Amino acid sequence: MGWHRGRGRSLMDLFRNRHFNALFFGRLFTNIGDSVYYIAMMWMVLKLGGNSTVYTGFAGFLFSMTEVLSLFYGPVLDKINAKKLLVTASFLQAGLLLFLVVLSKSGIMNVWLLLLSIPVLSFLSELTYPLESVLLPKAVEKKDLVKANSLMSIAYKGSDFFFNGIAGFILAAFSMSMVLGMNSLLFILSSILFLFLKVQVKRSKQTGSVREEWQAYKRDFKEGLSFVKQPFILQLLIPLLFLNFFFAIVMVVLPSFANTAGEGASSYGIMTAALGLGALAGAAGADKISRIFPFGKILAAGFLLSGLSWLFMILLSNVSIWYVYTLMFISELSIGAINVLFSAIFQQLPDEQMLGRVNTINVSLLSLAMPAGSLIGGVMAKITSVQLTMSFFGIGLFVLALFYMGSGRMRKLPKVVEIDHTYVKLSR
Repeated sequence: MGWHRGRGRSLMDLFRNRHFNALFFGRLFTNIGDSVYYIAMMWMVLKLGGNSTVYTGFAGFLFSMTEVLSLFYGPVLDKINAKKLLVTASFLQAGLLLFLVVLSKSGIMNVWLLLLSIPVLSFLSELTYPLESVLLPKAVEKKDLVKANSLMSIAYKGSDFFFNGIAGFILAAFSMSMVLGMNSLLFILSSILFLFLKVQVKRSKQTGSVREEWQAYKRDFKEGLSFVKQPFILQLLIPLLFLNFFFAIVMVVLPSFANTAGEGASSYGIMTAALGLGALAGAAGADKISRIFPFGKILAAGFLLSGLSWLFMILLSNVSIWYVYTLMFISELSIGAINVLFSAIFQQLPDEQMLGRVNTINVSLLSLAMPAGSLIGGVMAKITSVQLTMSFFGIGLFVLALFYMGSGRMRKLPKVVEIDHTYVKLSR
């Protein structure tokens, strides 16, 4: 870590690191574009699809499928120049969004063209996150990883909070082509920032024939999968897989929930902002919490608080829309903190040269249930009711809290800083 200067004892020390700055602000612009694009697409799909949750369910399915497919490019990330791929992905996003602007200006945009654009843009977007996870440990020292991940999560959730909150008003004030054009500019800015990132990443050399490279790919993929298949890792991941299934249901039903419990696009924006602000506040406090409490206790208490808050939100949704906003914020607090702590742990557990494949396999495994959740959520809301469908997320959080309370191994997990590759070996 010779190029990292300073001891990194404060947030300001991290921001004096130009490599971290390039990642942080590049991610900030990327996330702003992703946030507005996701909200705009889901809302426009709902409206162009005749207010049917089946279309938003299909859109959610397409968004989440790209996360599942990221399972297969993890080994590739360990063999290529992560910075160049990060820059290229951002430029391609900008280009495709400009193409959609042309279609919109031509007056030929419809719900199916919007749906067709989702998997490509989502794939490029999902590609950037494991790349940033690979590069972040090279930009900061190990003792600053939780703090750095907190700041990266703040960049993510902060942009979510602000731009999700105004996304509904943006949609009302500007045309679709204007919104997509602004997004394209943001991805161009992020690409320029990533160009200033200069870090040395250890990666395997690419030598030999195509056949040999394919064999090496399969070997690297199996190594990453073998790491994730360890009992300790699975006990961390499988409950979150269960949680993601219900979260996918929420996200495809949320636009319709905003229509019934609130005032349409503006309420949808405020609801997603409340979720983003809650996650932002949780991420901001993650470092301090991780230094005080063991990780096992954080998991059990955090999911319990989140689940109960969500269920109360559903019960009070017909009383006042402000109960909905407030309890959504509270429910997301602990989830925001836990997400940061999981990110730090999975950057500490694997060997450095396996970071790419392990991170992408983790993301993909956690996303496996989301396509099914999206499709089921869209159909379920149409058959039953939006409120009943939304309540399953709170029930899932509550069950998850009971799991972490009842599992002796999970309950006894130490503080995050103590969980590294040696702890995994001892836990086999």
